[in-house]
Amino acid sequence: MTVLGILAGVLILGLIMVIHELGHFLAGRAFGFKIDQFSMFMGPVLFEREKNGIRYNIKAIPLGASVSFTGQESELEGQEDGLGFNPEDPDLFENRPRWQRAIVIAMGPVLNFVTAFLVFTILFAAQGAVVPVVGKVSSDTLIARTEIVAGDRITSLNGMHIATPLDLSLTEMSHQGQEPWVIGYQNVDGIKKTVTVVPEKAPPRPMLGITYSEVDGRYVIVAVSPSADLGKKGFMPDDEVLAIEGVPFKDSDRITELIMASEGKVLECEIVRDEKQLTLHIAPVMLEAERPLGLILTLSKKPGDIISQGVYYPVSIVQTTVRGIGMMFAGKIAVRDSLAGPIAIVSMATDTVKHGRSFGDIVANLATLLGLLSVAIGFTNLLPIPPLDGNHLLLLGVEAIRRKPLSAKFKTVTGMVGLIFFIVLGVTVIVLDLARLFGW
Repeated sequence: MTVLGILAGVLILGLIMVIHELGHFLAGRAFGFKIDQFSMFMGPVLFEREKNGIRYNIKAIPLGASVSFTGQESELEGQEDGLGFNPEDPDLFENRPRWQRAIVIAMGPVLNFVTAFLVFTILFAAQGAVVPVVGKVSSDTLIARTEIVAGDRITSLNGMHIATPLDLSLTEMSHQGQEPWVIGYQNVDGIKKTVTVVPEKAPPRPMLGITYSEVDGRYVIVAVSPSADLGKKGFMPDDEVLAIEGVPFKDSDRITELIMASEGKVLECEIVRDEKQLTLHIAPVMLEAERPLGLILTLSKKPGDIISQGVYYPVSIVQTTVRGIGMMFAGKIAVRDSLAGPIAIVSMATDTVKHGRSFGDIVANLATLLGLLSVAIGFTNLLPIPPLDGNHLLLLGVEAIRRKPLSAKFKTVTGMVGLIFFIVLGVTVIVLDLARLFGW
């Protein structure tokens, strides 16, 4: 890990948590709640200033943040065990109307989602936004056998609403074998249609025989076909593919054309292996594969598309998270591949800084990480588990229905159960993070 990468990861986490607590703080101030303290970060106080009865301070460890409402007992936040205030004060948190308390609690996650919207909107404004509109139809794809043409808007795939490229990718990843593709779309005349496409094999053609994933703009090999396995003289898992015959690997259209026309030829491939750049000479092999679906989407720079994708993308991340959790409980995804903690997040930021091809790429990838984590923390905090914001909102809803407060004993017991759960979860996540970091 590089020092700059570690610093970037820690600052991103710290910033997200500060923004979260700022949401609670601003809402509380707007409603006139009494507040003792607003803290940025954790640990010993480095700097403190008091204004209008509120202590503002910056602490030494750049992780976490907190807002302390008067009368809310919390030794961690430096309060005085319930001393120095009138329990009957109408401006205390517990004495305010439930609807106001609910808004104050909800504003933490809401500000995280607002942050994600702003981050993605700025990124899309700079780079363009991919919208679910067909950009082109290739002749060797399944949709070439349908009435779908360039300009048609894809609205659903196998029953899942498609608003972003993330929705499309998730649905394609979830596709099972020979299951038909059911595509909902709206043509250029505004007419909504549905078409069903049956998967089929494509004739054997030249292929590199690799499966890869894109990680922070890097194309990393996940698996190599036994038919193409040449040991160290060929592609290997974890190789990063840079270029084929001088063509950047990210230029997928030119790379595909190059490989398709390579029968009987040897291609010069630039890769990175064990942090060293190497040149391999690879002869593509004739392989039979499933004919691709072929939904190639459109890059748009229209203001309307940029703003709409800024709104839809966080929603798609939440949907992906929910489906991922469901797949984890169904045993389709391993637990170690589903949970990531602070160590893994800092590691991701480090890889982004380390492998960034330019300063602009590094900034864009770190901003993407900020947007993704903002959604993740906002969503997680809305789960109805003590001591998360979602649990507080649930208890307020129950109290509103009962028209009387829940007992202190009930809140204490549920709080302790939640605390134990998060301690166990925290230890598990840290162990998984360390396992990934050290390759256990």
